[in-house]
Amino acid sequence: MNEEKPRISALLLSKKTVFSFMLSFSILYLLVRSIDINAVIEIAKKTNMFLYAIAFILHYLSIVVRGIRWNKLLQTINIQPGVAIATEMVFLSWFVNCIVPAKLGDVYRSYLLKKENNAPISASIGSIFIERVCDIAILLFLLTLSGLLIFRKNMPVQISEALEIGYILLATVVIGLVALWIFKDRLLVIVPDRFLFHFNNLHNGLYNSFSDGPTILLVITLTALAWAMEAARFFLVTRSLGLEIGFEIIIFIVLAASLLTAIPLTPAGLGAVEVSIVFILGIIGIDATLGTSLALLDRLISYWSMLVTGSIAYMLSDRT
Repeated sequence: MNEEKPRISALLLSKKTVFSFMLSFSILYLLVRSIDINAVIEIAKKTNMFLYAIAFILHYLSIVVRGIRWNKLLQTINIQPGVAIATEMVFLSWFVNCIVPAKLGDVYRSYLLKKENNAPISASIGSIFIERVCDIAILLFLLTLSGLLIFRKNMPVQISEALEIGYILLATVVIGLVALWIFKDRLLVIVPDRFLFHFNNLHNGLYNSFSDGPTILLVITLTALAWAMEAARFFLVTRSLGLEIGFEIIIFIVLAASLLTAIPLTPAGLGAVEVSIVFILGIIGIDATLGTSLALLDRLISYWSMLVTGSIAYMLSDRT
């Protein structure tokens, strides 16, 4: 397995990244062009800055929760960076995900851990994969539950089809994990000797956490807490504009938008997330101008502020 240093500057200037930003800005341009931008600005000027500031703080606290979760998963494979270091690495990986597509920040996080304590990338990638499985599983469950509460038997076809695809992908991943666990011994015979070290590390990173009940429970709890904090952030942004939206709708919008960040076409779903928020708000009767104001204010926290704070952290950190 190639474990050389990821070159962030090279990734940022790559054709794929340039194309992804061109696509993102094209989507945002079409969104802004379709509404009265002056009206959007006027709405944004009425923001309750106290509530908005709390939303900002909650966003960054949710990263701390994810840092605690990753640190716990790493402990199951005898890697103990500590909560502070794990949180910093999670934060930097989110920053990288904001500037390059395809969730390459996760690979960068593994590189940072290797640089910190010489932990094999193959081991930490396994723990990050388990994080992602937990995120998607709880996301799909809450998304389905909130969707049923909102739409009941009239869920839009686009949303129900997206959920079906999500469940199919999750089932495929779970079946693959079970198969890898059952057929490990047979695979050890097939895997070339030069890859056995990495295979065993990956296997341990994937399965060690499942051998400890309290760890599983804590990881699930922290995952649910992280999603709840993201929903609370969006809730506070809506209230900062004087909107009163049901919490089930808040949860649905946040989780649907988060699902789009997994699409590798744009950095952190830039463009696609904003459009999806406006689209879902439109379904429940909120006009596009107000919906766009809400989407842009929320993304100012969850995306654009990450570019600023992440850039500062990247330049100041002795781990990059």
